[in-house]
Amino acid sequence: MIQEKVARKQASGDRPMLLSLRNVGKVFSNGVTALSKVDLAIREGDFLSLLGPSGCGKSTALRLIAGLSTPTSGQLDWRGSIDRANIGFVFQEPTLLPWASVFDNVWLPLRLKGVSRAGAEPAVMEMLSRVHLTGFENAVPRELSGGMKMRVSIARAMVTKPRIL
Repeated sequence: MIQEKVARKQASGDRPMLLSLRNVGKVFSNGVTALSKVDLAIREGDFLSLLGPSGCGKSTALRLIAGLSTPTSGQLDWRGSIDRANIGFVFQEPTLLPWASVFDNVWLPLRLKGVSRAGAEPAVMEMLSRVHLTGFENAVPRELSGGMKMRVSIARAMVTKPRIL
């Protein structure tokens, strides 16, 4: 289980609180306790790292924050203007659409929000540049290395400019 101590780099000064987890626990239907009494505060500008061995609850905590699961105890307290639409996430596997180009994979979340391909092009190209994939926008996933596929996933998560990634 993730312990109450969490390693993070925190910038100085007063920054708005985005999310706090208070006494959060997660017990799965098979009786496995993944999280117990987790307290965590996430502020604007925080860079947070969850550290621990395989199976300790890191991914479970992230799934709770992303809204992909619900805690069995405790609560997540969202503050300010953040909502789950402002959260981007990258899965452990790239989860790319195998038939779609790199551009189309990154465009996907904007497309789901109704942004046209032409309207999305500047944002998609900016994200591909940020992850060093300029020139690969027409490639399909089978043509990419594993690291490149993960960078496409990161670009896709960042293209909506989420407040929490």
